[in-house]
Amino acid sequence: MRTESESSRQFRDKKDPHVQGGREEDIRLSLIGYAIRAPSHRNSQPWKVALPGASRIVLSIDHSRVAGALDPSGRQAFLSCGAFLENLDIAARASGYRADIDLFPAGWPDPVKPLRDPVASIDLERDERIQPDPLFHAIPVRQTNRRPYSDRPVPLSVAGELGAAGDSELVPFGFTNDRNLIREIRDLVVDALARELSNRERFREYCDYFRFTDAEAARSGDGYGFAQSGYGKITRFFTGAFLFSRESVLRNPEAFRRRAVSDLGKIMEKCGGIGWLSTKGDFRIDQVRAGRAFERIHLRASSLSLALQPVASPVAGYREMEEVRAGLSELLAIPGTHTIQVLFRTGYAKRVPQAPRRNISDFIVS
Repeated sequence: MRTESESSRQFRDKKDPHVQGGREEDIRLSLIGYAIRAPSHRNSQPWKVALPGASRIVLSIDHSRVAGALDPSGRQAFLSCGAFLENLDIAARASGYRADIDLFPAGWPDPVKPLRDPVASIDLERDERIQPDPLFHAIPVRQTNRRPYSDRPVPLSVAGELGAAGDSELVPFGFTNDRNLIREIRDLVVDALARELSNRERFREYCDYFRFTDAEAARSGDGYGFAQSGYGKITRFFTGAFLFSRESVLRNPEAFRRRAVSDLGKIMEKCGGIGWLSTKGDFRIDQVRAGRAFERIHLRASSLSLALQPVASPVAGYREMEEVRAGLSELLAIPGTHTIQVLFRTGYAKRVPQAPRRNISDFIVS
């Protein structure tokens, strides 16, 4: 059981400034409120922050929230740290602060082993010359939309706007709205999820952050469920209570597995386009950079009223996924020396309820 740190208790009763700007003495809490709106694998929110001194934020990975079977290499955790840092940087600019981000202050991390040292140290400094980033206004409305999208193609000109929002030099962006290529990608994605859920431990982790009822989501403050998949309130009540309750799924997983794989195949084919981000290397810094670029792309998509969902299974780092990863790289003409960091679908769809978020105080450690 996690114990509440002294720092966490200190801030527990403060109002979470997710959207409102914090008071001068609370600026770090205000910025963290924006940062934790970043996407993370299965909305696990694997971040912890320390607040030494008066103007420093130290970001680390909360390893209790990293899925060891689904994400054995830790790629998704570092991608989410990159997204966290991008939100924080954008929010700092909007508040008139420069965020000096020092990645891996304790030294270059091992590219495979879990990182126990900080991912980043951020020093904040008032700067009247700082220019706000227009993506700031998209932070509160950005969401991972898992519902079916329209098959209306996303124009290549719009995709170009998404790519321009990222970091094309260090994190190349690719996109297709070609229906035949989308179907081929869909086949690989479906195969990937079937392989992923065929393993008992991975299936258990998959369910750990799935919220079968609205009550589960409200209690947990993390994960996602039928609401984020576009189910109406009445439908998700009966689905979660009678068709796929947590107890029935864990007792007899096959029906839920088949439903998850089938649903993913349908929504992957019927979308407006598929995008991807790759890097020349696959070091931790590459993953953080890809996470920052992806968050900018996701925020730009939100500002353009585009729905977006990352698809993690085909780029997972375990042995059973090697064939799928190789097939995806070949299909997308990604050189063998490069690594696909993020794959996502995008398109036009109604919004879904926001995924739950934990309180700011839950992230603060001594």
